[in-house]
Amino acid sequence: MSIDITDKGHGIRLFTLSGQGADNKLTTADLRALAAQCDALRADTAARVLVLAGPGAHFCGGRIGAAGLTSPAAIAEDLGAILAVNAAMAALSVPVIAAIEGRAHAFGFGLAAQSDYAIAGADAELCLPEMSHGLPPLVVLSYLFRFTNYKRAFELASTSKPMSATDALAAGLLTEAVATGTALTHALAVAANMASADQTAMTMLRRFARQAAAVHDPFLGELAVGQMSGLLADRAGRH
Repeated sequence: MSIDITDKGHGIRLFTLSGQGADNKLTTADLRALAAQCDALRADTAARVLVLAGPGAHFCGGRIGAAGLTSPAAIAEDLGAILAVNAAMAALSVPVIAAIEGRAHAFGFGLAAQSDYAIAGADAELCLPEMSHGLPPLVVLSYLFRFTNYKRAFELASTSKPMSATDALAAGLLTEAVATGTALTHALAVAANMASADQTAMTMLRRFARQAAAVHDPFLGELAVGQMSGLLADRAGRH
């Protein structure tokens, strides 16, 4: 299975994103599996905190979409896996901590941004590379402005410019930048502190905070998928 689940004790659940290639990219099936595991976590009454991490040098280098799709409906179904993860994360009652080493690109960037607490190693690199391939990263833009200002978000999306951990911290996309190779250790320490808090209060805190910040917007997500699927179907038809 692409999502390795480890019980770290005290209600801490570690999801390791085991993808493909040197930069740890996830397939559409991997995203569906991640969404399903987040949904299943809601029934885990002992769970207190979810930690997301990569298996090695890279957190997540992005998504590998299905090949050969030509119809808007089929493309939208494929892109819908991203929305499924976003919705499943939003529905959790426990806080989500991202432990980021190496690349957090595209979908990996989105996971880092949407987490409640994000810790990155000093050599981490956050990037939205989609425009370098002629595709606007609209799904990420549906919530990115909740975390950083318009001009910085537009710069990241339009230029595909990589962002260092230091810059991401200053931009509000990270909570902490730590020594390279220690992100997971720090994340588990933060998770232990969160797990020791009153569960009802922590659940209330997460839900209210995310609602107040309007972190998850299903309407804008669907709109982004609709526009992107139309663009990709048009290109497929012309080729």
